Amino acid sequence: MPDFESRNLDDAESLARLAELLHPTKAARTEAKARGRRRAAAGLLPDQSPAPADPTTSALQHA
Repeated sequence: MPDFESRNLDDAESLARLAELLHPTKAARTEAKARGRRRAAAGLLPDQSPAPADPTTSALQHA
């Protein structure tokens, strides 16, 4: 993201925007969760299929 390269973070506004993205407020997190739940209820999210079984992972788990 070119907006957040170090040469572009020379003013307080840019730093504040980056901080807002990296550390959202509790209200922003709550709003995002509610929006995601509404999208899921409306069927707007893709179905998530289970991850394919990886033989090396299962072998490690049973070791």
